[in-house]
Amino acid sequence: MPTLPRRVWWMFMVLQATNGLAQSVTPTDSLPSGSFLQLAWDNDAFQLRAKNTSDRYYTNGIHIKHISNYWRRWPTRYALLKIAPKDDRTYTYQYDFGVGQEIYTPRNLTVRNRPLYPNDHPYAGYLYVSWGLVTTDPIGGRKLTSRLSLGVIGPMSGAAEVQQAFHLAENFKEPMGWGTQMPNDPAISYFVGYETRLFPKFSPIVDIIGRVDANIGMLSNYATMGTLIRFGRFNDYFLNATGLYTAPGTHRFQFYATLGTSFRALLDNSILQGGWFNGGENYYALPAVELKHFLGLIDFGGVIAYKNAQLSFTQSLQTVQFKSGLDHQWGRISFLFRCGR
Repeated sequence: MPTLPRRVWWMFMVLQATNGLAQSVTPTDSLPSGSFLQLAWDNDAFQLRAKNTSDRYYTNGIHIKHISNYWRRWPTRYALLKIAPKDDRTYTYQYDFGVGQEIYTPRNLTVRNRPLYPNDHPYAGYLYVSWGLVTTDPIGGRKLTSRLSLGVIGPMSGAAEVQQAFHLAENFKEPMGWGTQMPNDPAISYFVGYETRLFPKFSPIVDIIGRVDANIGMLSNYATMGTLIRFGRFNDYFLNATGLYTAPGTHRFQFYATLGTSFRALLDNSILQGGWFNGGENYYALPAVELKHFLGLIDFGGVIAYKNAQLSFTQSLQTVQFKSGLDHQWGRISFLFRCGR
């Protein structure tokens, strides 16, 4: 596991790089009206080909997000970043608050006392709350996302209880090895993502967007670069954070396909290696030499939206994360809808 000074140095360098792009949010932001609720469920059983269904690695995730400028009142707004303003442009700022839980398991769930080698993914749970801000620049075709997350890895996440209860209710095999999970550790992290239209819109049904992002902190440290392609009937990606509109000139009914490809350079991952303070106490945590530090990711799916409601389904594929591991696939079902003015 990388030493603490190396991690802190890496975090400092990323923050310095983003300083010229963004600055702290001020009370003079131009804010849109309306609040939205997003419910997202990830599971490795949500696969298009049933024969590939697995019960391993990132196996389940529940994410709830409330998008509302109510969260602008919280002092966490000072930790969030926005695109530096220009006199001739009006930007849209949308704040959000989220909670979520993620569950990770090895390939074999039937062993109570797992052998140390060959290495497998350790049992781990992650529970978090987050505050975010999305800045959109409709004229320049840009979007900046910043997010502060406070969470915990370990038994306090409740992952063992959730998976065991779900498997019992569905009459699945019982996961036996949660006694070997990562010990409790704080997981404070900060995410920054920047997106822009790569080419002028040459067709009303095709959009090509470039993306770069980075995560720093106690959970994982990485940088990602990739593209997003949308094909179908959709509203401008850079008008606001949700893509849902009822204004004249916008589509009330949307249906389109998405394809995202990205390449990630990974420094560390506390889900695999254990947390910063207590990770060394778990003999099932993977040493740094076992990690794959360069990953490929593909996301594809479809979106259907009408007025102020949107349903989407996404398939995510990820290359091998550690030397003795396998590539992995999971799906996400997400529902976004307006819940207030």
